[in-house]
Amino acid sequence: VYRRVTPNIERIRQEALEKRPDLQARKFDLSQQEANLKLAKAFRYPDPLVGGNFTMQGPQGGGNQQLYGLNLQIPLPVFDRNQGGIAQAEVAMQTAQADLRKTTLKVQNDIEVAYQNLTQSQRLIEAYQAGVLEDARTTFSILEKAYQKGGVTLIDLLDAARTSRTILQNYLEALFEYQQNLFLLEKAAGQDVS
Repeated sequence: VYRRVTPNIERIRQEALEKRPDLQARKFDLSQQEANLKLAKAFRYPDPLVGGNFTMQGPQGGGNQQLYGLNLQIPLPVFDRNQGGIAQAEVAMQTAQADLRKTTLKVQNDIEVAYQNLTQSQRLIEAYQAGVLEDARTTFSILEKAYQKGGVTLIDLLDAARTSRTILQNYLEALFEYQQNLFLLEKAAGQDVS
């Protein structure tokens, strides 16, 4: 049974860009690579080290010496400013951005193709329902009555029967393709569209 579905293509496009799992994975990957780049940039500057110490010299008692010390160590990044790590993180982020763009375009293309195929299937079914099926049945019925009265040959009747069955078969195939195209649109959108 044919039931026309008229999906809101703008809503489908928008929600697919927000909800498709493959796009969400690419967005997550991009955010992870952005965090890796921030981390690599943070490693440009080494951490300073601060320490303290306490030492007692000599025998215990009033004349012993107590020494206190404070250590401050600041590495100077003259040759190693993590430039390799930063470059690697930048390349990984650019790759993640390219993957996100590629996946976004694929999602948009999948939706457009599926929607166009669904629309074409709807038009074909409605053309059959608008008169092609009934015309084929009527033609066969007229030729059948004419054959019974001797007005047409058996070959003409069989040809009309074959044509009528072919039209019915094509109509059933169009119904199948419509359901298949509806499924493909739902798959491309990542959600139910009806």
